[in-house]
Amino acid sequence: MNGLLLCGVLVLGLTVGACRNGGNSQGDAGDDAGQSADGGRNGDGGTPDGGGDEPDSGCDVARQQGCDAGALCLRGLLEGGGQGNRCFPGECDLVAQDCPAGNKCTYVRQGSVTSRRCVPDGTVTEGGTCTSTVTPGGELTYDTCKAGLYCTDQVAADGGMAFACQKFCYGSAQCTAPRDCIEVLRFTGSDELPRVCGEAGPKCELLAQGCASSLGCYPSPSSGPVCVTAGTVEDGAACTYANDCRPGSACVKEGAGLTCRKLCRAPSGEPGCASGHCEPLQDFAGVGACVP
Repeated sequence: MNGLLLCGVLVLGLTVGACRNGGNSQGDAGDDAGQSADGGRNGDGGTPDGGGDEPDSGCDVARQQGCDAGALCLRGLLEGGGQGNRCFPGECDLVAQDCPAGNKCTYVRQGSVTSRRCVPDGTVTEGGTCTSTVTPGGELTYDTCKAGLYCTDQVAADGGMAFACQKFCYGSAQCTAPRDCIEVLRFTGSDELPRVCGEAGPKCELLAQGCASSLGCYPSPSSGPVCVTAGTVEDGAACTYANDCRPGSACVKEGAGLTCRKLCRAPSGEPGCASGHCEPLQDFAGVGACVP
C-alpha cells in the first residue's frame, strides 16, 4: 500500500443561507479531503456511503453513482440522526441543469417546505449580488441567480452580510481553484444538504494543530491542511468525514470501513502511536495515522 488515504472533510457551523426572505438556510461549510486507504481518492463528494437512510449503500456524491434514475446522491440528514450520503428523488439535477430551456434547477420554498424544482432562469452570474423573487401568484420563492448557481449569504469586507451567487457542485471538478466544493446548504423543510463552491479554511500544521477554538487541523488533498470545525468521534469509532473525528485525528478508510485514527509522525517520532503503527498518509509527507 502506498499510504493511508483519508475520507472527506465536512466543515460545520458556518452560515451559508438562502437569499434574504427566500427560504433561509442554516449552513455548514464542507471541504472534501477525500482519500481512501485502497490507494484511490473517493472524490470530492466524500465517502461513497449512504443511500436511502442507510449509511453504507454505495451512494457516491462526487460521481453521482449508486442511485436509481431520477434521484441524486447528496449529503443529507438521516432518520436515525446525524448525516450521511443519501439518494433523493426530485424534479431535476442541480449540476446537470436538465430543466427545459429558459428554466433552472434550484431550491424553491413553498410555505414550510423546500424542494428541487424547475423555475424560470435568473439573471445574476457567479459572484454577483442576488436576492429572492416569487412567482406571479406569490406561492413559490426562489432566487435571482442564473442556472447552476445559488444565492448564499457571505461576510462582506466591512464585516456585514452580503448575498452572492455561488456555483452548485458535487465535487471540486465543478469549482475553479482556489475555490472548492466546501459549503453545505441547509434548508427549512428539506433533508437535503447540497453544496456550493466556497473558500477553503485557514492553513495549519496537522501534527501541531494550532487552529482557533472549536476548530481542528485536518488534511485536504485539494487545499492542504486546513482549519475546520472539529468533530467529537473517538479514535476507533466509525466516521464519514475527516473532521467527524476529534482534533489530532482523521477519518481513514481501512478496507471497506471508515474509522477515526490518531495522526502521528511518519515513519517515526512524536507524536507517536500508543499501539499499532504509524501508517503514512499519501500526499502528506511526514504525517501518518495510527492503525492496528
